[in-house]
Amino acid sequence: MVVYVEVIWLLNFMIDWMILLLTQSVTKHITKWYRLVIASLFGSLIVPISFIAPTFPIDSWILKIAHSFIIIWIAFGFQNVAIYFKLLCSFYFMTFSIGGGLFAIHFLFSTEAYLSRQGFATDQIHGLFVLIGFPIILFFTKYRMDKHKMQQFQHEFYYSVTIEWKGKQVETTGYLDSGNHLVDPFTQTPVIIVDETILKHWFDEEDMMQLQASAQNLMKGEMNDFTSTTFRILPFQGVSGQHDFMIAFKPDLLEIHMKNVQLTNKKVLIGIQFGNLVADNSYHCLLHPKLFQQTG
Repeated sequence: MVVYVEVIWLLNFMIDWMILLLTQSVTKHITKWYRLVIASLFGSLIVPISFIAPTFPIDSWILKIAHSFIIIWIAFGFQNVAIYFKLLCSFYFMTFSIGGGLFAIHFLFSTEAYLSRQGFATDQIHGLFVLIGFPIILFFTKYRMDKHKMQQFQHEFYYSVTIEWKGKQVETTGYLDSGNHLVDPFTQTPVIIVDETILKHWFDEEDMMQLQASAQNLMKGEMNDFTSTTFRILPFQGVSGQHDFMIAFKPDLLEIHMKNVQLTNKKVLIGIQFGNLVADNSYHCLLHPKLFQQTG
């Protein structure tokens, strides 16, 4: 079997470089691009050393840890212990995540695995598979971590909400939408928006169909008893600038549950959104920022 050391060296260099790029992206640590290149080059030196000096104790765990310590120092420098170990832990996490992902995909599709003399499943991972699969796992890992950060950020604006109307209390999850500036043009009462999931607590299927038909008739300028006695019409301007109408009702009470305080508000209107507000059903209510400024 012919082994091309320079190809393995180049592959190892690219892997180290991409892991360091991902570590930098996740930690948001600013560093020079050439520091990452030099650190990757230093990390990949393990390949030629293993061929030039086969007796060198390269498998020693002490040398492996020292090796990674130097890689992080070259790539990001040293500001203080906390930042350094944060970068080091992130580097290890990215390495284990991407490496584990590669092995998982390889053994999922591999049909050439066999048992060694020691009883363990062994197989050879082709360099081309690593070259193609590594960037895919890398970008997938980055995508999932970025999305997780965004979800954590969004969850800071989630609140438990209780709506009381027609003698029934409904609890749901509300999302504080800073872009929601919808108010009653005559009374300046803030308007929150709920979807069908909430309305089904007060209306059966027949009433929901009648309510939706009435909303469509309102757009044509028609009015019936079903909407005129319970609901009011709110004009609003859509995102694209078009003018439209929304039917809304006034609840008996609205409560927003926060960590250390509970906001109670009676001066609020609830607009109706037919269908779901979001596909994942993470919330069913869009809150108005004004509700966090006034109570009563």
